[in-house]
Amino acid sequence: MVAGVPVAADEITDVSFALIATQINREKRVAKFKQLRRCGTRSLIFAGLVLVVLNFLFCMAYVLLNLTQQAPPL
Repeated sequence: MVAGVPVAADEITDVSFALIATQINREKRVAKFKQLRRCGTRSLIFAGLVLVVLNFLFCMAYVLLNLTQQAPPL
């Protein structure tokens, strides 16, 4: 294409199709990134809750062991 020369209709159609395809690909990529981010956030929340539960269980075990050691023998 030379500057100032009119373009054919099929060339305009090709350019329009390329722009639309580029936009669709971008939207797919953004949607996939958002989905991965949500999945990562859920995984981090789950891992945090597992750590909280494990910490609670270890604390309970520690308290029970200390209570049994302090009890007078029968």
